[in-house]
Amino acid sequence: MDTPSSSSRELADAVERVAPSVLGVRVRRFGTSSALCWRPGVLVTTACTVGHADRVQLIGSGGEALMGTVRGVDPGTDMAVVAAEGNWPSAERRLDSAARVGDFVFALGRDASGMAHASFGRVGAVAGAWRSWRGGHLDRYIRLDGGLYPGLMGAPVCDEQGQVLGIASAVLARHHGMVVPAATVDRVADALLSHGRVRHGHLGIAAQPVQLSAAMRAAVDVSSDTGLLVSGIGEESAAARGGLQVGDIIVAVGGRPVPSVEALRDLLGGEQIGARLRLLVLRVGVPQELSVEVGERRGHRC
Repeated sequence: MDTPSSSSRELADAVERVAPSVLGVRVRRFGTSSALCWRPGVLVTTACTVGHADRVQLIGSGGEALMGTVRGVDPGTDMAVVAAEGNWPSAERRLDSAARVGDFVFALGRDASGMAHASFGRVGAVAGAWRSWRGGHLDRYIRLDGGLYPGLMGAPVCDEQGQVLGIASAVLARHHGMVVPAATVDRVADALLSHGRVRHGHLGIAAQPVQLSAAMRAAVDVSSDTGLLVSGIGEESAAARGGLQVGDIIVAVGGRPVPSVEALRDLLGGEQIGARLRLLVLRVGVPQELSVEVGERRGHRC
């Protein structure tokens, strides 16, 4: 076992403090994973744990089973919310997510018999906010120094004091376990409880980055070297209603440059749905301004 700076007794005490908040999750197709009581009656686990299930079986510390209702999933952040009746305490959370490379952490799960089990290791890498390969926005990049043992999907990842840094996921990176930060879990859980999904704005286009010539930059008075070439527009989409055309090059949205698809998605948060955004585009080299009412994204287009 990797050794923390605290004593073994202190670490065991931290594990015992977190354990009452942890349940097992059994879905026939996926085996057993774990979940954490985030708020009274509200459990969080991973989206890949619950899959498309509407109900999941939860396992308590004595092996007792009860059913929980899936309130929503967000594949982008690999998060799911399950509602269930129970008196589990909410674990203490560390919302600052100020993890450092080398910090000691442990993940705590519960198996099909109700037995708690833990894995101990270190934080392997940290960085700022990032977007997963599934398109979800996470407030902090926290990577573990190895993979996750069976049963630890959806488990809380805690520091030496037993404060929860976030939830363990094995699908956001190829070879390492990732931690969905507590701040992200809070934000996503609120959205799932309210809407059953995380809402994303969209224009209804397919686009790709394209280099802007000096003449193009001068025509629209922007400093960015790239814009977004519109290669497809959905029928009855926000973009179609707003007059955007295939072949247009979007250089700014709401006065902000959009050099990449990721930059555009960052500007199309759920709070923008129904709002009108001003698009600055180049159409056959000529600047145009369009006003587009943002729709809600259901697929993978922007």
